[in-house]
Amino acid sequence: MSVFSDRLVADGWREYRDQFKKYSRNFYKRFETPTVCACNSEKFGMRVEIHVFDPIPEAAIQRESLEMSLSGELPDGIWIKIGHWAIQGGVDEALMLIPRMLAVWEFAALWKEAK
Repeated sequence: MSVFSDRLVADGWREYRDQFKKYSRNFYKRFETPTVCACNSEKFGMRVEIHVFDPIPEAAIQRESLEMSLSGELPDGIWIKIGHWAIQGGVDEALMLIPRMLAVWEFAALWKEAK
């Protein structure tokens, strides 16, 4: 395992296979939120995913990179995807972004069109 992957597993993240991200190690964790994904209403909170990519052999700087995403169906049927790509600094910096992503999700879920 990588340093990033080891840290995520230690923090309770679960690894899974992602057919669209075959070149990364993929992890998820659910976080408590007032609004849940409408199509997964039987599950609590929202799922945040972190994708850990190995260094590119040709790259001048050899380091792992991270992507993070949250996606779901809002109560009115609109789908939303919140993502952060090329996270610099590592797992700690990525984990600090989660409350902000969840706040954006809640803002979108509670948004009412101005009339």
